[in-house]
Amino acid sequence: MTSAALPDLAGRLHPALVHLPIGFLLLLALTEIAGWLRPALRPPPPLRTFALAAGLAAALAAAACGWLLGRSGEHEAALLDRHRWAGVACTALTAALLVLRHRPVPYALTFTACLVTLGVAGHLGGTLTHGEGYLWRAAAPAVRPVVASAADARVFEDVIHPLLRQRCIACHGPAKSNGGLRYDTAEAVLRGGKSGPLLPPGQPAASLMLRRLQLPLEAKEHMPPKGRPQPTAAELELLEWWLHAGAPVRGQLADHAAPPAILATVTARLDLPAAAAPDRAALLSLARELEARLGIVLRPLAQDGPWLEANARLRGPRFTDEHLRALAPVAAGIARLDLGGTAVTDAGLATLRAMTSLQRLHLDQTAVTAAGVNQLSGLSRLETLNLVGTTVGDEALPALGRLPGLRTLYAWNTRLSEPALAKLARGRQEAPRLQQLRRELADAEARLQAETFTVHRGAEAGASPPVSPPDPP
Repeated sequence: MTSAALPDLAGRLHPALVHLPIGFLLLLALTEIAGWLRPALRPPPPLRTFALAAGLAAALAAAACGWLLGRSGEHEAALLDRHRWAGVACTALTAALLVLRHRPVPYALTFTACLVTLGVAGHLGGTLTHGEGYLWRAAAPAVRPVVASAADARVFEDVIHPLLRQRCIACHGPAKSNGGLRYDTAEAVLRGGKSGPLLPPGQPAASLMLRRLQLPLEAKEHMPPKGRPQPTAAELELLEWWLHAGAPVRGQLADHAAPPAILATVTARLDLPAAAAPDRAALLSLARELEARLGIVLRPLAQDGPWLEANARLRGPRFTDEHLRALAPVAAGIARLDLGGTAVTDAGLATLRAMTSLQRLHLDQTAVTAAGVNQLSGLSRLETLNLVGTTVGDEALPALGRLPGLRTLYAWNTRLSEPALAKLARGRQEAPRLQQLRRELADAEARLQAETFTVHRGAEAGASPPVSPPDPP
């Protein structure tokens, strides 16, 4: 360690040292109050002297370390100055108490002033560390935006900013702004910090926030730091969508084509009622009518539940965009759709936007191009996509990347290049939500290993007994 690093190390001791004078003074105050109520409990003069002397020494050490810590430039200057001088005043009053300890009235008045100053200094210190209003934030009633649905929620004020306040503002707010980065206003968020803007123009993947969220938990620059509450997989997905959408701070979720998975996450975060599943009886009645009229297979996937499987492959080129649009009345219930070998085109795929429950889609051997794949961007539950034998090329890569639920892609005999597919696969594996799930899985495996129970019944005949593991240090 270099000598230049010693002041920084000493400054970082302030959070630990500052509790010592608080403890000494509060304990002495309690004994003084008890002695005032019952003289037999009054602290003896040597104990009072010791408590005040120890409190003064600890206050001097904490104040010195706090002064060094404040040189980092990560805190709001005016608030830091108030906290500093409140700490100095508390230290001076502690010294005065030591001098006045044998004079009851001045001692009592000075002790009262010291405790008030101690409370002010503590409150300002908590504000520096945890942000404005930390002390009474828990007592304040939760304020939820009055919206009818997630699509009506304001993208920044109702969705993104509450998440940033919950996870980030303690280190990036008006009181403390590590790296010059603040998340208390939309303008400050977009401005970024010392390392550049939040979102470089046209480069959502280059966002500093996204890169630091993707770092391993043990990495020094991982955000939030190890030891602080980490965002959930759903919250990471929400931030990732926002950044890839260009970090908008105006408008509602519906204005930015938020996919159903994002709407579902927001619905849960805002405690909004979830959308009801389609009515099974009504849906099956419509399905039977359409099956007979269109000449396709349109059957329920299970004996219970409204979800349908639609198969138009047997109609081949006789099944057109017009027939696909005829499925609109049952679109909300279709979970599997096979359009392989049909005459559907990019224009007809606009009907699929209403199939929000779609999980499997076959478009093989059709005239669909990258323009048609762009029509699928709202299908957040789509897990399997078959593009075999189409002319879909690398220009479809951004649209494929916007399918958060996609797990299997059939791309044989297409114009998608190997580098493009490798880039798509790499991006999916490095998504923040997957990294968070891997961390949660590793933690669960570690806890499972710690709870493993084994029984040793002794050695078999003629075998050496097992060697006991060494005792833990």
